[in-house]
Amino acid sequence: MTLKSALPYTLALVAGLGAAGLAQAADPPIVISTGKSGGGYNTIGERLKTVLAEQDQLAQVLTSAGSVENLNRLEDPKNPVSVGLTQADALKAYLKDHPGFADQFINLGEIGKECVFIVTGKDSDLHDDGDLQQAKGRLIAVQSPNSGVAVTWEYMTRLEPAFKNTAPAFVDGAEALLQIKSSGKASKIQAVMVVQKPLAKSTEMQVVLQNPKDFRLIPVKDWDLNDQLPDGSAVYTFENVTVAEKKWGFDTTVDTICTRGLILANKTKLTADQRTRLSKVMLLGASRVVGEGESKP
Repeated sequence: MTLKSALPYTLALVAGLGAAGLAQAADPPIVISTGKSGGGYNTIGERLKTVLAEQDQLAQVLTSAGSVENLNRLEDPKNPVSVGLTQADALKAYLKDHPGFADQFINLGEIGKECVFIVTGKDSDLHDDGDLQQAKGRLIAVQSPNSGVAVTWEYMTRLEPAFKNTAPAFVDGAEALLQIKSSGKASKIQAVMVVQKPLAKSTEMQVVLQNPKDFRLIPVKDWDLNDQLPDGSAVYTFENVTVAEKKWGFDTTVDTICTRGLILANKTKLTADQRTRLSKVMLLGASRVVGEGESKP
């Protein structure tokens, strides 16, 4: 083979090696752990994936049981998840049991206010959160053990131990509401807890607002629920929250506690370029990622 005839093969080999080198050097996709399929966190994760794609950064979105699973995946060095969504109270509780994680994560930004809504039957003996602190053998539905709702209830019991007098029931909210409507005071489950954006139209909130003769919201105002994150910001704020606006008449409001949704990243799982791209997205395109009116997972 002459030098001239060998030249095309040489160039092809060099090109192939160059492409292989680029493939090896390319950053892996950013893996985002969100929430249940179609839920608020999952929707935000999909939006983040879309905006990252515009920055030529591949991303993968995973569903999950909620905040706890997202945090576990994010900390686990063997898990590919590098970005996760969580509630601020879930993060606070997680750091109590996993203090080393505090040096691994970075907060990319907030994804909106999320408030606690506790629903009970219209004729229930529950009138405020103080009644949930009485030893009456009641149950409160909090979805699945790894959901953000269950984490919020567990954290509330840490701050105010008397809440332990009402045990959690890991039951879907809609199913629990049906039990309350069908059995009234005879139902072991006497309350359903939802954590969501104030005006979000979750199934549970739609049922409550469309059936005022059957259900009502109870206020949550126990000041012992006051606590702070490591940066000094409040875990919960005490607010009068509007859950439904009316053009005529009065808005539907309730006194309750609210926390914040957060997007976290594990800095040890991201390259410097990926961290820069994520920072730019959250600084310049946060409104596109967060959106409005999404409910909690």
